[in-house]
Amino acid sequence: MSGGADNTERFEQIGQSWLKHAFFALEDTVCSTCNTSNCQTGSHLCPGCSDPYSANLNGDQDQIGSRAWVNPFTGSFPSTANDHGGHSHNGVSHRILVETDDLNTTLNQGASYFAEAQYVTPHEYAWCQAHPAECNMYNNASSRKYIVNGTTNFSFSPDGETARMQPAIRAWTGATVSRIEPDPGNDGIWFMGYKVTNPSAGVWHYEYALFNENLDRAIQSFSVPLGPGVNVSNIEFHAPPQHPGWANDGTLNSQGYSSTPWTPTQTANSLTWNCETFAQNQNANAIRWGTLYNFRFDADQPPQATNATVDFFKTGSPLPVAIQAPVGTGTPTPTPTPSATPTPTPTSTPRPTPTPRTIPMPRIRPTPLPRPSP
Repeated sequence: MSGGADNTERFEQIGQSWLKHAFFALEDTVCSTCNTSNCQTGSHLCPGCSDPYSANLNGDQDQIGSRAWVNPFTGSFPSTANDHGGHSHNGVSHRILVETDDLNTTLNQGASYFAEAQYVTPHEYAWCQAHPAECNMYNNASSRKYIVNGTTNFSFSPDGETARMQPAIRAWTGATVSRIEPDPGNDGIWFMGYKVTNPSAGVWHYEYALFNENLDRAIQSFSVPLGPGVNVSNIEFHAPPQHPGWANDGTLNSQGYSSTPWTPTQTANSLTWNCETFAQNQNANAIRWGTLYNFRFDADQPPQATNATVDFFKTGSPLPVAIQAPVGTGTPTPTPTPSATPTPTPTSTPRPTPTPRTIPMPRIRPTPLPRPSP
């Protein structure tokens, strides 16, 4: 989190890793009382139990598999998803990939850093299908704030407790964040975050963040409406770097996912960013699960409540989602201010996610503004 007068203007994802394939549950008591009664320990994480690991174990490259093999909603993946044949490893292979300049404290003075982790398991999906009233599969991401020191070599120190069952985007100070579920029961969720600031007289900065927690269909375009005569400048896009292609990585022809920036297109009444479609390139730089992309611009008109339009990568119809934008009609909406609150891919070979004949209306749950970071 960085930018603006108070370093809370934007919330960006600066890195990502492949995923670790778990092999044993420790049944520890870090979270609460661990109840192993009538629970198959080791192969199952029992109620209230925790499963901590060291960085060395989580960073074991032979245990890290590509995200591309995994359906993040159903948790399904093939038995070959952790195949490391046909390639060799260097020090950063499959681990968290970050640009050095994004950590350099000289270049990012006052920035706040967060680490996020997420569990994906097929057993939870199976349970939710059989017990829909008891399903809680959307609380599998947690985050924690860290202090970063260094310019070329870095150290990381935890700053506060883990925000359990909360993705990192919830920590964006002063932003409005909503959870979106486009196809309940058939695919996962994503989050729409936005923040509008007024850095100088007659200038408003519009900052949008789209986080895909476990939506298999992924996101391909994002369109913001513009009012008549609105002048837009400083149009930008940001996404975390993609890993290079590796043999057996689950992407089409093992080429890896593209890092090509999304193309902005401005018309008289909208500003739209998009990557290639699934038909054009199955490895396009879509917003896949576990990633957050940013879209931003400046305008000479104040914010008003309106709807953006999001379109999906693999399947599904375009979806309206509530935001603020310079639409130029009605009564301007006050610029959001922070307020305190209580305390945090294509699957296999890429293929479309089945879509039911009728698509339920999405459920959108606005999130209260998070407490400003210390």
